[in-house]
Amino acid sequence: MYGLTYISQYIHLKWMGPCVSFRLMPEDSLSIPSTPESITVTWLTTMLRRAGVLDRAAVVGIKVTPVAGGSGFVGQTARLHIVYSEQESSAPPTVFAKLSSADPAVRQQLRRVGIYETEAGFYRDVALQPAFPIRVPRPYLSLYDEGTSASILLLEDLSAVEFGDNLTGCSATDAQIAVRQLGLLHAHFWDAPLLETLSWLRALTDEVQARAGIYQAMLPRFEQRCAEFLTPGLREAARRFASVFPQYSQQCSHGPQTLTHGDFRADNLAFADTSEGRGVTVFDWQVARRSRGPRDLAYFLSSSLSVELRRTLQESLLDLYYETLKINGVEGYSTGDLRRDVQVGLGAPLTTWVIAGGMLDFSSERGTDLLKLVCQRLDAVLADHRFTTYLDGLA
Repeated sequence: MYGLTYISQYIHLKWMGPCVSFRLMPEDSLSIPSTPESITVTWLTTMLRRAGVLDRAAVVGIKVTPVAGGSGFVGQTARLHIVYSEQESSAPPTVFAKLSSADPAVRQQLRRVGIYETEAGFYRDVALQPAFPIRVPRPYLSLYDEGTSASILLLEDLSAVEFGDNLTGCSATDAQIAVRQLGLLHAHFWDAPLLETLSWLRALTDEVQARAGIYQAMLPRFEQRCAEFLTPGLREAARRFASVFPQYSQQCSHGPQTLTHGDFRADNLAFADTSEGRGVTVFDWQVARRSRGPRDLAYFLSSSLSVELRRTLQESLLDLYYETLKINGVEGYSTGDLRRDVQVGLGAPLTTWVIAGGMLDFSSERGTDLLKLVCQRLDAVLADHRFTTYLDGLA
């Protein structure tokens, strides 16, 4: 499901060097490999040279190791172990490859919600900006074919990080680090004119019919699969939300707009201790949107902390986020605005988990445990923020 691909084994923490990043037009002589196994030594040599990490050396061998946790309906992921004709200090021994689905029908279906175009556009137009405020995976390559909806990302592979886990949740320290970075991201793009110029960056109203249809279709399956641990409160909130989905999307597309990650949770974060202190890398930008920033904050609070820890930290995290906005130039936005937007923003995790619960296979032990925890956390946060009262007013 979009926004729920797990690439968290292979992410880099530092920014360095260029990236091959552009749209492929029909007349372009390049083509996007259909599978990781179809990446040739000639193709990879060309791309790494364009990325500036190869000079004299050429790729002479590639070993492909599929990454099962990141593959499936949405796309294909693999680790590429590379052999070169000669040594070059900048040549990566491994890279992480993230490709669109090999099935043209699936790609066209996902085109409706812009999965591949969005992430390719993010790395092409936004992440490469010198002033981009937070750490993201270093891309060697970002390609998207408008004609076929095929895409490929090549990201630097590094394992010396601590990957977040929605099951265990973030610690208090890591939650503070993540929320501060979220504030930096949102402040940097707060009502930025650039956002209106990015054709791939959608507002919620741009896809309201598609998302509402998917949500309503998946809701009965979500209720069936989660019947064992679905509380009456969560069931009622999910059903009420279905009836006001269009109004909700309209409301979230007004007021201060910024760049939102869309799936900001522990599974999409990687932490590391560096000489500059502990830092976090944020990855998986497939559902980045133009919307109200606190939607990301609500998403993180609902998904990445235990109920007890969230209730303990919530006020301090809201204060940290708000102060980060203010320090970084956001004006005319009150603490009351923030609290309202966090309450409204809870529709984001509710949407994601209803669709994921209905669409994806959670039959593994980890999957079942995760879905159970999600229901517990969602039920608690929706009740604490009186989400159904908000829905009554919206209706």
